[in-house]
Amino acid sequence: MLKTHYGPWKESGSPEIFLPGDSWLNHPFVFASAGIKTSLLPYFSSKTNTFDFESFSEAIKSLPAQSVILLQSGAQNPTGCDPSLDQWRELASIFSQRGHLAFFDAAYPGFASGDIDTDLQGVRLFAEEEIPLVFVSTYGKSFGLYSERVGILSILVPNEEVGKNLETQLRLLARAESGAPPDFGSKIIETVLSDEVLERQWRQELRDMANQLKHRRIALREGLEILETPGDWRHITDQSGMFSYVGLSVEQVTLLRNKYHVYLQDSGRISIAGLNNFNIDYTARSISAVIKATV
Repeated sequence: MLKTHYGPWKESGSPEIFLPGDSWLNHPFVFASAGIKTSLLPYFSSKTNTFDFESFSEAIKSLPAQSVILLQSGAQNPTGCDPSLDQWRELASIFSQRGHLAFFDAAYPGFASGDIDTDLQGVRLFAEEEIPLVFVSTYGKSFGLYSERVGILSILVPNEEVGKNLETQLRLLARAESGAPPDFGSKIIETVLSDEVLERQWRQELRDMANQLKHRRIALREGLEILETPGDWRHITDQSGMFSYVGLSVEQVTLLRNKYHVYLQDSGRISIAGLNNFNIDYTARSISAVIKATV
């Protein structure tokens, strides 16, 4: 729909979306399959294992006016690094000044802080500033409905007339893609969110799950520090969500796989959700051994 109807793209004839250089692996494929060019922006500092806000914000300032930029709302996959609220405010100011459109991917609301409202503060800030935005979110993670992949698409529009026109186009798109999509997953979500008791229980369980991820991060960091592993491991607990860039090189990741059978992506992304009481100690000892053997 963006490719066909977004004004600047129609005028230029060159649809292009800008993604963080470290983003979900499938993002480029999703947009490329729709005939949209993807270009990368600096996002993560491998020197500090943190969000490189200065480079990211400067890159956004330098883009052509009314560019489309993908942002993750929180618990960023794969780095685990999110903007702070002050940084979201500064990004919103840049978007407003440059007339950019924000394409928000909200796959993990609640996974960073344990509270969905806190994790969506950046999105609400953009909406309050009336910055053009597309908001896509999945309930697959927060409701454990991976096989259903229930989601929502919201678009901020300037007036009711534009909203009606958009709704017409979305209905046509939905009809062309699926005709009559299954509704089992959506019925589950509707049932939970329309009942105060069930919604309260769901929010508490989401907080519990986020706290479990935080405890696993703490345990991994403490394990590496107890073993006197070379390096600073604060970034593991500074990051949030299901994933973490632990800061290993391709050589170290390869050794970790081949010798210790601990499996990370070549980027050094580790699944915090895959850690548990039975393997955190072994994972820490294996990472420590690999780093000591390669520094």
